Amino acid sequence: VNIKVVQTTLEEVFSDLVKATNSQTKVENAQFLSLRPVVRRVEEYFNTYSADNNRLYLERRDRQYVGQGIPNVRIFSLQNAIRCVASMICGRPDLSSRYPKQMYEELGSSILADETKEVLFYASCMAMYRFTLLVGNAAIPQNLTKFKWHILALIWIMENENHLNSNQLNSKKAEQQAKKILNIMKTHDKKTTDLFKKAASVCANFQDATKDRLKRQTVLQEMMNILNCTK
Repeated sequence: VNIKVVQTTLEEVFSDLVKATNSQTKVENAQFLSLRPVVRRVEEYFNTYSADNNRLYLERRDRQYVGQGIPNVRIFSLQNAIRCVASMICGRPDLSSRYPKQMYEELGSSILADETKEVLFYASCMAMYRFTLLVGNAAIPQNLTKFKWHILALIWIMENENHLNSNQLNSKKAEQQAKKILNIMKTHDKKTTDLFKKAASVCANFQDATKDRLKRQTVLQEMMNILNCTK
């Protein structure tokens, strides 16, 4: 049995080794997502909040924060972080509700493009973090958790009017809009709570919707129509 041991502290060398040693076997592309330059930048962006009450953690590697006493609600796997961006920024909660492979095929390469703004990940994950807290303290009913991806999309619409196309994720507009959302989500106050409650009240009209129906893109448009009628 041949064994190779390579020790390195260089992330680029590690990435090249992983790719090279798996090139002879079938490995899903999703397993290599954490090696992309944009993901390392996003992780570094998350880490800039090290002394902040709003600190979230991007789990770029599986079980990265196990045993460190960090609440699970603050930890986002790379997969879930991508789902948050797809739902909130791109307006595709239907894709986030599906199997991850389907989402990657349609939006993964765009969301993880080299020039995608890091704040898009933090803002959308922060919105999901706030939603989880509101469900935990019963401000939002537990039975509405199945609409979490749609609620993120509705929050964006209420604050920014239009979702962004996947080719706009590197734009100044995307950065400004995401920062606006992040500033709202940083404060756990009545304004933020009321915003989520309004989105949840729209989703309450679809309580009988099946999981299959929620995977259809038309559902969000129906929700937006209801939202427009309540303005």
